[in-house]
Amino acid sequence: MQNRETALVTGASSGLGVALAEELASRGYDLILTARSKVPMEELAARLRTRSGVNVTVVEADLSQPDGVTDLTGKLDAQGLKPTVVVNNAAFGLNERFVDHDHDRLAAMLCLNVLSLSELSRFYGQRMAAAGRGHILLVASLAAYQPDPLMAAYGASKAYVLSLGEALHVELSPRVGVTVLSPGFMETGFSAASGFEPNRATIRTALSPTKVARIGLEAMFRGQPTVVAGGMNRAMVFVTGLLPRMFVARQVSKAAGASLHAK
Repeated sequence: MQNRETALVTGASSGLGVALAEELASRGYDLILTARSKVPMEELAARLRTRSGVNVTVVEADLSQPDGVTDLTGKLDAQGLKPTVVVNNAAFGLNERFVDHDHDRLAAMLCLNVLSLSELSRFYGQRMAAAGRGHILLVASLAAYQPDPLMAAYGASKAYVLSLGEALHVELSPRVGVTVLSPGFMETGFSAASGFEPNRATIRTALSPTKVARIGLEAMFRGQPTVVAGGMNRAMVFVTGLLPRMFVARQVSKAAGASLHAK
C-alpha cells in the first residue's frame, strides 16, 4: 500500500499505548511510536510490520522534559513524517499526599500530562487545521471527573485534559476531530509506576487495554467529543456528577482510607 495515513502514538512502549498502536495498525495506519524506552518500541514495531504490513518509525523522546516536544517534532520533520492522527497517550501519576511530592517528579508529571500534551496538540492541530483534516485523541482518566485526594495533581492534570479536549472539539470542528478518552483502571504498568493500589471494587471495573483502545479509536473516528470506557465507569461518572464535589472528595479520601493516613 502506498500513501497510507500516519498516526503518532505517544507513550507507545507499554500498556494502553501498545494497544492503541496495535489497533491503528490493524486499520492500516503507518505508525510513529514515541516514548523514553526504545527497546520495547522496537519489539512492538517488528511485530506490527510483520502482522499488519505497515511502516513503523520508532523515535525515542522524553516528553516529561521541557524540550521534549521540540526534540520530537524536529526529528519527525527532519524525516518528512506528517501524522494525520495524533494520540496523546503518554502520562504518569503520583499517588501520595500532594505536600509529599518530590519537586522534580511533580514537575516532570505536569510537563508530560499537561504541557507536552498541549504543545503536541497545538503543533499538529495547527497543521491539521491548515490542511482541513485530521484527528487528535487525548487520553484523560476517570480521575478527570472528580477531586482525587492522594492523587490530587494527577487528577487535576487529567481534568485539564478533559476540559482542553472538549474546547478543542468545538474550536477545530468540523474538519479536525478532537476526542477525549477516559479509561478507568486497566492492568498496565501505571499502578506500579504511580504507587496506586486498586481495591477489589476498582479491580472489578477493569477493562483490557485492547478493549479501551478500540473504544477510544472508534469514538475518535465517529467524531465524538468524549468517551468513558466501560459501562460501569460511565455509570460512576454519571452518579459522581450528581453529587456535591466536596462530598465526592471526602468519599474518595475515605476509600483511600488506611493508605491516606499511613503516608
